[in-house]
Amino acid sequence: MSTLSHSSMDYSIEVSEDHEAFRKIVRDFAEKELAPVAQKIDVENEMDMGLVRKAGELGLFGIPFPQEYGGSSGDDLSLVLTSEELARFSAAFSAVVGANYLVSVPLFIFGNDEQKKKFLTPIARGQKLAAHAMTEPGTGSDVAGITTSARKDGQKYVINGKKMFITNGDKADLYMVFARTGPPEEGKRHRGVTAFMVEKGTPGLKVGQRINTIGLRGDQPVELVFENMEVPEENIVGEMGRGVNVALTTYDHGRVGVAAQGTGLAQAALEAALNYSTQRQTFGEYLLSYQQVQFKIAEMAAAVQTARLLTYWAATLTHKGTNFIKASSIAKIAATEAAESNAQKAMLIMGAYGVSSDMQVERILRDSQVIKTYEGTNDIQRLTIMKEIGKEMGVVG
Repeated sequence: MSTLSHSSMDYSIEVSEDHEAFRKIVRDFAEKELAPVAQKIDVENEMDMGLVRKAGELGLFGIPFPQEYGGSSGDDLSLVLTSEELARFSAAFSAVVGANYLVSVPLFIFGNDEQKKKFLTPIARGQKLAAHAMTEPGTGSDVAGITTSARKDGQKYVINGKKMFITNGDKADLYMVFARTGPPEEGKRHRGVTAFMVEKGTPGLKVGQRINTIGLRGDQPVELVFENMEVPEENIVGEMGRGVNVALTTYDHGRVGVAAQGTGLAQAALEAALNYSTQRQTFGEYLLSYQQVQFKIAEMAAAVQTARLLTYWAATLTHKGTNFIKASSIAKIAATEAAESNAQKAMLIMGAYGVSSDMQVERILRDSQVIKTYEGTNDIQRLTIMKEIGKEMGVVG
């Protein structure tokens, strides 16, 4: 039995004129507004929140949602195009935008109508920022191992615990917090975790220390502390005790956005190397005239196109809702590792300029380390791929 695809139609990528028109809108914003401040964001390690608000006004926070919830009725490919174009200049900025979807997407899939109106709509309209709070000091990829607790008290829950590495945690107006409402069931560790919506300013919610990471400077993650934080019962998203399903579904949909970030970074590294090698001369010849440089450029171009095709393919399958989990994991591995590899090749071509902290290439390499890590490390993606292959072969449940 083939584990490559159930149908040759699974490999179709559906890009329309509307997609390209939308890309041009995002690219215009990225080139004119984001590019001039991208280096400043990284050096000062502070996000340009005015520009984030402009992105919200442009509709970049509600792309795949219906207009009734403040969205623009786009699709997953439109969302991928956005992440790619933004990451081409600033992966940190694309992360601020993308992190909102880790809350808005599960709200759309699992939330009731009242929750969608109250929480999803202002996020989609760019009026509020959101943060997804799952990771804990001792728990990363093993989401079933979280220890933050939620104890029922009448019509509310009292939450205690700590979260770490929370993107947008210091900027958010809304949080999706995962906590244990009950012990794991026998043989089912994932049972007993519940998702809650929490609003900024809720008593007992504290933003702790900022965690400085190697990349995505300007959107550094933070610690969140919950001390007897009371959340109303109606803020539960999805079924009680089935929060792990909410989280994993979110990651399955969001992973292709990280692949798009990788594609944008890989493209930026290629552009930097090309620009430098067509302007710099050595021994009376442009660098691009040397075969060893040509080989590196060719390999970088191949990596970009591979990453882009895999990412668009995964986004197309995600929109169809078929066979997309394996595809998005494949795309994340290929695209994020293309970003890293292209940055390294660009450094070799550009020499001292490549490793200078004043140049974009050095930032691309740092950013690539983070995107390889979050939303499931690349080794976790390899495990996911094998799990999906096992299902196709009928040997894994």
